[in-house]
Amino acid sequence: MELDRLFRDRRGAIVEEWVAALLRIYSEEGAKFFGSVPNRFANPAGYIFRTNTERIVSKLMDGADETECRQDLDGILRVRAVQGLSPSTALCFIPALKEILYREACQVVSPEQADALLHNWYIRIDRLLLLGFDIYMECREILWQQKANQLYDRTHKLLEKANLIQKEDSTG
Repeated sequence: MELDRLFRDRRGAIVEEWVAALLRIYSEEGAKFFGSVPNRFANPAGYIFRTNTERIVSKLMDGADETECRQDLDGILRVRAVQGLSPSTALCFIPALKEILYREACQVVSPEQADALLHNWYIRIDRLLLLGFDIYMECREILWQQKANQLYDRTHKLLEKANLIQKEDSTG
């Protein structure tokens, strides 16, 4: 297919646009920082954003199933879950890939043909979005469970200090 070849030839530009879409939610300074330093130690979040989007695009272009992108998507969404973003904000970069591919396709075919030719891509991106939502909510559940456990432990220690409950006997 002509579009697949175009996408492979333009893979770098597609990744750059997708990373830019991913960074759009951040302040100008934040986006600049995340997008500029590709060092995993100096900028771990920026490194994850860039390398994982590259791997996702490569996997999708090589015909991989969306579920094979789970680990890479997980890395991006863990960062966003810790940042406390709403699900729609955290995931807004995924549908942006549709727009990017549509613009690329319109360079070689008419808009009507582009929509028809991109139908399978759109389905795969929608599935990627649903997978992303599941991953994001799993991450948020883990974070809330950790907060609940921490609150329970803190409350328990305060009650022990106030002699309102007895320390548990560890000898059994």
